[in-house]
Amino acid sequence: MYKKLAFALTLVLLLAAVVVPAALAEEEPAGSCPTGFHLDMVMDHDEHHHQHVGSDTDMNNDGFLCMKHVTPDETIHVHIDNVLP
Repeated sequence: MYKKLAFALTLVLLLAAVVVPAALAEEEPAGSCPTGFHLDMVMDHDEHHHQHVGSDTDMNNDGFLCMKHVTPDETIHVHIDNVLP
């Protein structure tokens, strides 16, 4: 019984060692943002109650965009892709 449990635990740990670094690597931004903008994860922006100006297309497919609020109440903000080196 303990041999099966030890084998299962070892298998889980080995799989975690392979899967976790790959998942973390996908979340690294490929570029940076201009001054005044900050990185934001790409998401379905139609579900939110604020307005977006600019392109919300992730052109470099890294899962990030640059965002900057342009109104004091933060209801309107600008999106651009994070393409700066």
